[in-house]
Amino acid sequence: MKQKSRLQHLLRSTVLVMFFFGVSKVTGLIRGNLVAGRFGTGAEFDAFTAANQLPELFYVLIAGGALAAAFIPVYANYLADEETKKSLALTHSTLTLVILVLGTIAGVSAIFARPLALVLTPDFSPEQQQLTAELMRIILIQTMFFGISGVLSSYLNANQHFALPALASVALDIGYVIGLYLFVPTMGIHGLAWGTVLGGLMHIAIQVPALIRYRFSYRPHIDWQLAGVQEIIRLMGPRIVTLGTIQFADLFIIRLTSGLAEGSTSVYFYGFTLMQLPETLFGTAVALVVFPTMAEHFNAGRIKELKQTAMTALGIIWTLTIPSAVALLLLGESVVVFLLEGGAFTAESTSRVYTVLLFFSIRIVSEATLEIVARLFYAQHDTRTPMFAYVGWLIVQVGSAYALVGWLDVGGLALASTLAFTFLSVLLFVLNWQRLGSLNEWGLGRTAGRAVVSAGVMALVLLLVGRFVTSPLVYLAAGVALGGLAYVASSYLLGGREIPQLIVLVRGKTQGESV
Repeated sequence: MKQKSRLQHLLRSTVLVMFFFGVSKVTGLIRGNLVAGRFGTGAEFDAFTAANQLPELFYVLIAGGALAAAFIPVYANYLADEETKKSLALTHSTLTLVILVLGTIAGVSAIFARPLALVLTPDFSPEQQQLTAELMRIILIQTMFFGISGVLSSYLNANQHFALPALASVALDIGYVIGLYLFVPTMGIHGLAWGTVLGGLMHIAIQVPALIRYRFSYRPHIDWQLAGVQEIIRLMGPRIVTLGTIQFADLFIIRLTSGLAEGSTSVYFYGFTLMQLPETLFGTAVALVVFPTMAEHFNAGRIKELKQTAMTALGIIWTLTIPSAVALLLLGESVVVFLLEGGAFTAESTSRVYTVLLFFSIRIVSEATLEIVARLFYAQHDTRTPMFAYVGWLIVQVGSAYALVGWLDVGGLALASTLAFTFLSVLLFVLNWQRLGSLNEWGLGRTAGRAVVSAGVMALVLLLVGRFVTSPLVYLAAGVALGGLAYVASSYLLGGREIPQLIVLVRGKTQGESV
């Protein structure tokens, strides 16, 4: 009964997080439409996109994925042992470390923003490089706020509270829109950067009610003698290297796109943002919810339950992301027209972004798979194995990018990224299999096969709809409705019960557990 209750709680939490992530994606699409209409794929937005990458690197390395992968398993271990004082000391120490380290890095980077811009965008004009440096200094302030908020989100997730951290993801979009309408008219593109700073503040504010509920308090202090602090630092080291390779790859992409036609940097990251919509909804949301439970299973020595939780999550992810990839292939151009085209975002911009989306489509499945297979290592307090795997990923990414950019232009960079993520997800799955033994390969194979066949039926429906509908917007609406119905029906007839099971369990009542 207890296991069923936990499964129900996880599924309900997953759908709730999906819902809030869905809200944030809707606000993100509105933000993207407004920003695209104002700045399009021109030189100014190229500079803004480039300026955002280095601050994002610092956030991700110090307070984003690196911290969550290290903090949650260690904190969960203290909770399981009911060591309240140590768990509080761990939280205080972690937040203090993030503020000190991230603050120092941000301050130094602000001082040297101009030379950093020269290295990051060597083929931009001097004016573009200067603008990139100015925007970077502003966005670094936002990075500090998101660093603090990242610690708070990890604290709440470790306590099995997911709703407000997920809802907080809308804050940045709100900040963009406020900046666009209140600051940009007088400050230009700099106003958009100040809007992101406001978004960082709101990201913290949204989580305050949950922090009050869990009686969170903060005392600036670092307890170097606490074993948990030492373990977090030990675990974060390899994770920082891991995420550093990812962010380095993005910086490498910026360098290459700076030498392509104007707008290439914007085109790549517009496509990346659209690809991230289904990946975040169906990959990140599921992995975010199951990760604390995976860590709990490992801490308690329940390896069978650890594997079952991970593979159940992976089956759900494949059921949702495989049709998403196929839909992006066939509906992607209509999506770009509907969400972005207009104003400064021209039909040529649409064509270029759709080309990038074509190459990004398979990455939806690969990256969503990675969300689980990487966290399966982190739940086991192992951040070293993924680190070495990511080094191989970086080699594939950089080598493929150099080989493909001359042939396929900016689309080649998207294809290189897809190839690298596919290689990495397969590698980490195999390494987990070697360590843990059977991972329900036959069950996963049936799930994947069912999803592929059902997605094929969906594709036929979409192609049929396309023969009779010429309007991109009508095709998009009809395609989503009829294609989605065809996929669900085909999956069910082939024996798939993931989606109906998810719906049934979500409707059940879970007593005494918070989301």
